[in-house]
Amino acid sequence: MTAPVNQLWQQIMNVLREHAPATAREIRPPGPTDDIRELQRLIGLALPDDLVGWWTLMDGIVDRYDQRAGDLVPPAFVPLAVRRVHEEYRQVSESTATDPTCCGPGHVHQNHAGDDGGPFCTALVPICRDITGTSLCVDLRFGTDHGMVMTMAPGDGFSATHWGSVTEMLAEIAERLDACARQAELPYGEKHPTVNGEGMLQWP
Repeated sequence: MTAPVNQLWQQIMNVLREHAPATAREIRPPGPTDDIRELQRLIGLALPDDLVGWWTLMDGIVDRYDQRAGDLVPPAFVPLAVRRVHEEYRQVSESTATDPTCCGPGHVHQNHAGDDGGPFCTALVPICRDITGTSLCVDLRFGTDHGMVMTMAPGDGFSATHWGSVTEMLAEIAERLDACARQAELPYGEKHPTVNGEGMLQWP
């Protein structure tokens, strides 16, 4: 059984503070409740409880594309502040065509959560971003994979990751960081993250 978000985040932060202090320092305090409510109104679909729970524990990385933080989410993503999520969502909504096979009026979607498509779906909420402009998004479409984490790259559309939820994403990060701190072997030949000389976490 997967641990709740608050427990997973505490595990992650404990390891970061000890082993990757530069990354730990750049994580903002909890997201303002008003920002979360405003984002909810903009999207028009209910946000998963685990995503809201994560934002009540932290509000992304300190600055826009801040390279002082390293990469919190593998392979090279940093979490966005809630206001940045609002900006990213509004920007891509206004500048990118929606998936003609999926998005209809009134927040109705023909495809199910976890289905690939492109170039953009209005039910995808960006939560992390890397320096190439690729985002990790939470899929708010209906279906058994509601809440799945998707990857969305400019010009390439969106597709499913192996994380079925924000909770699963955080659980993997917590497990891999804990194994790294204990110098324990990881399954499937996975490699441990590293910490550079400045104390920033980096994933292989």
